[in-house]
Amino acid sequence: MFRARKELKDGNYGVIINAMVRKQFLRTIQKFRMIEKGETVLVAVSGGSDSVTLLYLLLELKKPWKLKLGILHVNHQLRGKASDQDEAFVRRLAHRSGVPIYVARVQVKQKAKEEKSSLEEAAREARYHFFEKTAEAKHTQKIAVAHTQDDQAETVLMRVITGTGLQGLQAIRPKRKLNGSYIVRPLIEIPRTQIREFVRTHSIHFREDATNRSLQFLRNRIRLKLLPFLECSFNPQVKKALARLPHLLDVDLAFLDESAEIFYKRLARRKHPNEILFPKQSFLQLKPSMQYRLINRALRTLADAELDFDHWNLFLEHLSIEQPFRLQFPKGLFAFVSSEAVCIRRIKGALPSFSYRLSLGESVYVSEIDATVSCELLPKKPRVIRKADKSFDIFDGGKLSFPLPIRNRRAGDRFQPLGQKGPLKLKGFLINKRIPVEERDCLALILSEGTIAWVGGVAMGDSFKINPRTKQFVRISLAQGNQI
Repeated sequence: MFRARKELKDGNYGVIINAMVRKQFLRTIQKFRMIEKGETVLVAVSGGSDSVTLLYLLLELKKPWKLKLGILHVNHQLRGKASDQDEAFVRRLAHRSGVPIYVARVQVKQKAKEEKSSLEEAAREARYHFFEKTAEAKHTQKIAVAHTQDDQAETVLMRVITGTGLQGLQAIRPKRKLNGSYIVRPLIEIPRTQIREFVRTHSIHFREDATNRSLQFLRNRIRLKLLPFLECSFNPQVKKALARLPHLLDVDLAFLDESAEIFYKRLARRKHPNEILFPKQSFLQLKPSMQYRLINRALRTLADAELDFDHWNLFLEHLSIEQPFRLQFPKGLFAFVSSEAVCIRRIKGALPSFSYRLSLGESVYVSEIDATVSCELLPKKPRVIRKADKSFDIFDGGKLSFPLPIRNRRAGDRFQPLGQKGPLKLKGFLINKRIPVEERDCLALILSEGTIAWVGGVAMGDSFKINPRTKQFVRISLAQGNQI
């Protein structure tokens, strides 16, 4: 401590930090094999201190390593003139450095609104889409971005707060595949304080983004409020501790991922471009950690989606009951589980409206939800009417008008469940029954003369219940998969 103060007093502190930054920069590149000599590297430069430092360090490496550099800049058009000034600054930086620049201008607010996502998520998707397309067009394999050790710590903490599994705790990977190229992060082991000192001692100009101080964003609240509190009250080295966690997980998760890859190649069947299925009995023999990875791999393959905790937990709950079920995942993906298979299917756009007609003594396969609805006249009154099995119900045949329409829900639908004195909104009924939002459009509604007689697999309508005067007993059932 006293030595550090003396060095600071002597003006040597900046020199020491500069040497540390350069040494760690090279060490990280070599440890993760981020960049090889003679390669072309596209550098993502926003204009902030981190990205400008990354460019500065790569320019120093350009001649001895015979690198070819290019600059990528995305104007998110979120801050009016300030965004345009950022772009102009980076263009000047590219001109002075003699490095070609590639710029994308994206209306992120409009993109977020159209995709119903946050500004942060929309901006991130826009950036990485542009990076990928430019790398492909320029036949470049390496894209360098300026995430620091602080960014790593913030991401780990943010994912703990919002909920994540082991894979989420890997946070920002030092090097990761992006289709035909690699995203590399040479500053990922360098604290932001050292970056700022490096910038100061080299008189490097950069742009300050005012939104980085806004508490509107969760990451900023973590950076400006939570982490300083943790450093002050619990652990002065909390950022370093959090940033180290992903590296500690890498070895174990690599083993799990390699094992999952073996099972995926062995079990996955893809008979259709938008469908991946696994034999159910083989799938059930796997540990949940392997099951999770197989499902997640299928989601990534079909729609570049990730399996979050809520959907995974819901999937496991259904799977443990050992009955056929269907479940909606993000990005138009559905799980259809029958007695034979676990099927992940992508349906582009929203689940389409479907409409079928069911006659007495017939079965209808509803392909949109991968389910078969059957209707049969029972020879006599069944012994048991009230039962736990929700896959069928017994109706008073004299109150049904055939053929019965089968469709999914529509706005304004009303339903009078068994025991209810009057009809109520179907939406409210499904909420009360705790039917997840993801499953509601997958429900098959059976109607008779415009009245909902059965919400398939959930409840029958009060108007169609049997009574002592019932002469015809009709069983309507729902089974997963094509049973015809």
